Amino acid sequence: MQAYEFIEGYEQVVARFGVWPSFHDGEVLRIILDRVPRLPDGASVPSVEIHLRGWIMGPEFSEDGSYKLHNDSVVHLLFEDIFEFELEGFNQQNVVSSLNLSLCDEPHGGRDTLHIELEHCYQFCCEFKALRAKVIAVTPYVEPSAR
Repeated sequence: MQAYEFIEGYEQVVARFGVWPSFHDGEVLRIILDRVPRLPDGASVPSVEIHLRGWIMGPEFSEDGSYKLHNDSVVHLLFEDIFEFELEGFNQQNVVSSLNLSLCDEPHGGRDTLHIELEHCYQFCCEFKALRAKVIAVTPYVEPSAR
């Protein structure tokens, strides 16, 4: 199994991009830490939601000389039962070198565990482990309007 297949609904991402993207030069647009009750007994589960902009960089160039971006999108991910969470350098533009996923060799409490790393590019980086993960949505990126 590929590590991204641990994520429920990963097929939405593959359908949009044609492959599971590396998210090279992608940007974390939003990150939400939460601990709302999610279990049937009302127990809280630590979670993180990440809105990650990504695309497939084509071999062609645009008129300004930059690579053309294909399927520019925002992938909304939810990771639950997170632990060993580290976040550093959140700022006005949270560019990542890549989204690195791996299955942990030793399960946590006997359960399969996903290791997530948003690899730093400039200041921002994030790393944690999760017992559950899912794709909430994949939507085309829309440039925000100035307020």
